[in-house]
Amino acid sequence: MTFFEHCDLDQRFTLSKSSWTPRGQYALVFDFDQRRAIKLYMNEDTSDEDVVFKILAKFVDSGAIRSDSVWIQVSPDGNELIDQGSEVEEDYTMIPCYWTRDQFPPALPSVHRSDLVELDRLGLQVDRVAYDIPKGHTKEATFKYLVYENNIGAFWEEVNCIIGMHARGTHPNIVSFDRLVTETVKGVEKIVGFTTDFIPGGTLDDSKTRLFKLKYLHQLIETVDFLNLELGVVHGDVLSWNLLIDERTDNLLLFDFNSAFPLGEKPEISDVDLVVVAMFDVITRSLGDVFDGESPYEIDGVQLLAADLWEKDPEVNLDADVSEFLRVLKAWVERRKAAEVNPETEEVARNPVEWPELPDPPLVDCSGVMEPRESEMRQRLIMAGQPYMAWQRPSSHDLSLPENKGKVLLATGEFV
Repeated sequence: MTFFEHCDLDQRFTLSKSSWTPRGQYALVFDFDQRRAIKLYMNEDTSDEDVVFKILAKFVDSGAIRSDSVWIQVSPDGNELIDQGSEVEEDYTMIPCYWTRDQFPPALPSVHRSDLVELDRLGLQVDRVAYDIPKGHTKEATFKYLVYENNIGAFWEEVNCIIGMHARGTHPNIVSFDRLVTETVKGVEKIVGFTTDFIPGGTLDDSKTRLFKLKYLHQLIETVDFLNLELGVVHGDVLSWNLLIDERTDNLLLFDFNSAFPLGEKPEISDVDLVVVAMFDVITRSLGDVFDGESPYEIDGVQLLAADLWEKDPEVNLDADVSEFLRVLKAWVERRKAAEVNPETEEVARNPVEWPELPDPPLVDCSGVMEPRESEMRQRLIMAGQPYMAWQRPSSHDLSLPENKGKVLLATGEFV
């Protein structure tokens, strides 16, 4: 079962816009499962995401929407699919303007997107893949990619953070960079994503019965100190869903740097506070209940440590008493917080990662006028007879269809 078969609909879909055309009122929705944009016409208010997403999911998952359709028309109550079409004029798909290979360090290894085989869908723009390596072996990896135009800036920050850390060597508690992923368009090699090592077993958020050792807390503390004080990187999302246990090495691993930023850039977000929140979640499994509706990124770690809330969940397994975990946490938090407010011990990274500026966007034809844009409309490329990068793939529900049995799905979205 892929991520998209059990996630919330507002995780699978995003409402890009709600507007009008001569055909009527529509909602433009991006489906991260199929990696496609669809216009939904229903002659009713299309700004209600819950309604729009439920209607779209019903017709996508039933196989009622053709793979080439870019719009559908449904009845006002959303129960009937009235019409659909693939006219280029109705295609509002946006394609990111990807960066070229020469904008990245030349020594980095790479793999072509068509050489990746999809094994699982782990989340939004994240898949588990496999590719061939020398001596007849196959390697599994996590493939993070850019397909939705609103993520361009964040993706640039993440990939360069990962590359910058990789340049300073691997760390035993950080999931390692593997390769850049390339695609050639009009003879130019573009970067569409990157791979990291795949670690099986799921995150700490996935299994609360897995034994959590005191040494894992020590490893997490050391890793955050290394990121903050050595590399000048704030992870920004040190929570249970971004923590793994590598059963091969018995090490805790931190991954997913799509919220990372340079130390000092966002003083309101602290990895120290987030470690406290993560440990509260791991030990008590009551984060959502205690802080219902409150963002975990706004919780004060010092106050949480002092609160009488640290009752271990009966199903949680620890190799030390909760009091010992709290002792280690409190000592570390006191040290880090004291350094933050003391000018003589101000936190300055010793070997900071370089964060290159987001390149200026290329010039794109916009109704006959060349303008700098980070993405371009697929319909204009089709009308101009130009090649474009295709990402669309079958829905998760279609993967188990009889006609797809025995086939291999490439990262390009094609069955072979």
